[in-house]
Amino acid sequence: MKTMKLLGIVLIGAGIAGTAWSAPYVVMPDGNRVAGSAIRALANGDINLTTDMGIRTFPKGSYAKAVADKPAEYDQAAAALAAKKYDDAAKLLAGIVASHRFLEWDVQAAKLLPQALLGKGDAEGAVQAYERLYLLAPAEKQTPDVAWGHRRALMAAKQYAALARQLDAVAAAGPRSEAARAQTMRGDVQLAQNNVELAALDYLRTAILFQDVKDPAIQGEAHFKAAAALEQLRDPRAKDLYKKVVSDYGASPYAAQAQGKL
Repeated sequence: MKTMKLLGIVLIGAGIAGTAWSAPYVVMPDGNRVAGSAIRALANGDINLTTDMGIRTFPKGSYAKAVADKPAEYDQAAAALAAKKYDDAAKLLAGIVASHRFLEWDVQAAKLLPQALLGKGDAEGAVQAYERLYLLAPAEKQTPDVAWGHRRALMAAKQYAALARQLDAVAAAGPRSEAARAQTMRGDVQLAQNNVELAALDYLRTAILFQDVKDPAIQGEAHFKAAAALEQLRDPRAKDLYKKVVSDYGASPYAAQAQGKL
């Protein structure tokens, strides 16, 4: 399927560059796949699939998913993103979202777009991109990587109230590991507003109240950030927390930084 001329619009955000699909096909609600040689989505969501028997139309709502061949622009966008050519990546991804509506690649491109927008410093645009992604694919709101990307965008955009509501919900009802991450990000919100003492308390809550969460990435981050906040407050207990990051959470990305503090 030919890709439409790229549109210079900003739409949406986080996928996997290596994703690959076979020839165009439509997945029915019962899971059966109908393969074809060409596919086209109409503006109303109907799908025209060219098969050996001719063109078959699938009205919107009668199929579970329609998938086109991966557009060449997708890999180009992923490469641009990896090379930190964020403007190029954003334009390519926005073009795919527009030209592949209802054909799966709109969602895949939409999951990457916020990364490009954040990279170019457009945090507000990244937040809006996530919101548009959820309109395209509501289930993505429950995907952890997407949800945390959205929260990072809210943080970068300084939309603290909206972020706090999300964090409160995750801390109250999410899995323990997710709740621990939410508690740590609460500290980030406080620190971003220069509330260092409150930030230290939030980081320490993760370290103390979520000891059952053994993930070194989660605990290493909480302990390191608690130590850094205490160091700002000139609290001598900071050194002990840095030591704990090194000794107990050596697999954490923060371990090397903690070592440098000793």
